[in-house]
Amino acid sequence: MRCVRLFVLALTAALVLLPTTAVADSATHTYRLEMDAANFGVAANGDQIAITGEGEFSVNPNSVRAEGEFIHTDSSGNVRGKGSWEATDLLEYQSYGCGVVFGDPIDPSACGGVIKMRVTLMPMGTSLHLDGIMNVICVIGPNPPDSILGPRTEGVTLNLPGIINFNHSVGGENVYIQTG
Repeated sequence: MRCVRLFVLALTAALVLLPTTAVADSATHTYRLEMDAANFGVAANGDQIAITGEGEFSVNPNSVRAEGEFIHTDSSGNVRGKGSWEATDLLEYQSYGCGVVFGDPIDPSACGGVIKMRVTLMPMGTSLHLDGIMNVICVIGPNPPDSILGPRTEGVTLNLPGIINFNHSVGGENVYIQTG
């Protein structure tokens, strides 16, 4: 009976995963990341992070070269730290598509989605190198999730494990330009 259950579980998993694999886009895509204006994330204690930057990322295979600056403020707006950041690894890219913002057509090379990447923050005036996970969220595309106007709107989230988690994006402007 135990072998039958294992077989059924394995078969179910295969049937669920097979269609996903079959429809996944395995083509190589390259994008330019532009975050000229500040993109914001907020922590539970009210602290805020403002992040700007630029770079390139590719999918299939995943790679990223991006960098920028950050300013960390407390809930009263006092600067707690600022410095630079650098991407070290592209973990995932979830595309929302290209060429549309809330149903209105735009440049077809302008794309959106969520870029999840490992980053290192280097606060000015210190020798610290703080490792974290940054998500850059862009609402361009015909397929943003319904929850995009909730805790994960356009902007960034940044988790510095053991230090602080800016887990709510609260605005910003960024775009991914498909270059290949």
